[in-house]
Amino acid sequence: MICTSCYFINPSENVFCQNCGSQLPHVQSQKPSSISPLILANTLDNSSLLISRSPWEIRLDLLMPFLLVAALVFVFTLNNAYALGVLGFGLAFALYKARDIGQIINQTIPVELINKTIIAYGPANTASRFSLPTGVLYLLSDGLYFKSFDSHEDISFIHIEISFTETAVRKSGFSLFANWHEIEMNNGMNERFTFTVQNGGEWMLLMKLLRTDMMKR
Repeated sequence: MICTSCYFINPSENVFCQNCGSQLPHVQSQKPSSISPLILANTLDNSSLLISRSPWEIRLDLLMPFLLVAALVFVFTLNNAYALGVLGFGLAFALYKARDIGQIINQTIPVELINKTIIAYGPANTASRFSLPTGVLYLLSDGLYFKSFDSHEDISFIHIEISFTETAVRKSGFSLFANWHEIEMNNGMNERFTFTVQNGGEWMLLMKLLRTDMMKR
């Protein structure tokens, strides 16, 4: 059980974190959800950590380039109609694409992951920081699992053992979203894998904690 405050890995029966004392997520809510936990939590015990920006932050990310273009159009043309046209198109695009991203995040758990421990999950792609999410990356107790929900993508799923994530490197820089990072890793057989995820630092920390926990066993 991952503590959402300090990311310490606790035994599943714990009520409070052994490291910081915070109440663990599976006991914080006493009311059963009317929505299937397979939809929102992507795990059977409703304790997975969702690593993603909020829907409104995603909409703002998608709208921001159009805001800049609209400002430039107004400065160079002094025409409100053109600027508002660009802004209106950008708003429609942001709402439409944010809905698509939300649908990706809220996909039901893949059948191949049923009964597996899902520590964290979030939107991801295997292309670049300048591409939208095409699937979901899952951090399992034994490694990473990427599931694509884009029929046009060559890769439909990838499973990487946790031992290979020791060589993972986060690449930061200008990207489509805020904190939208690439994580590169090599499986030791000259096969390189790249996942673009939200808040790559959090993913790197969780993978490190998981490797450390496995070494202690």
